[in-house]
Amino acid sequence: QMLAASLALLASGGPLPPPFPPASPAPPPSPPALPPAPPSDPCSDDPAYALCSSDCNCDDPRNKGCGCDYWRGYECKDGGFGWNSEREKADLLRACPVACTDVVNPCPPPPGPPDPPPFPPDSAPQPPPNPPPSAPPSPTP
Repeated sequence: QMLAASLALLASGGPLPPPFPPASPAPPPSPPALPPAPPSDPCSDDPAYALCSSDCNCDDPRNKGCGCDYWRGYECKDGGFGWNSEREKADLLRACPVACTDVVNPCPPPPGPPDPPPFPPDSAPQPPPNPPPSAPPSPTP
């Protein structure tokens, strides 16, 4: 019966029904995958690292943001002060290799001042000339 109605409409020159249901819009493209986190730099502390907790209030200026500056000059491997889980201690050691005194830092120390340039051969300081040997005293008769 539907076919007959469609044919009658077609014969009368009326509008045709759509052949298929309207297509749904294509899904949006997936966002690009996030790149992996860069490896931590073993030669410097991570300025973004912090562990705010009930043990370390990041808003208290005495706690220095509860990051690497909070630990500067202290041993970190055993944690404490709110860094109690193995994960927290591992993150601390990874993020603060310079601040923590018990982390072996693989980086060379910063260079010292350069050596002074050598003197050119003609302007090098010379020792004073030796005085000529004095004549031995003559024997007295």
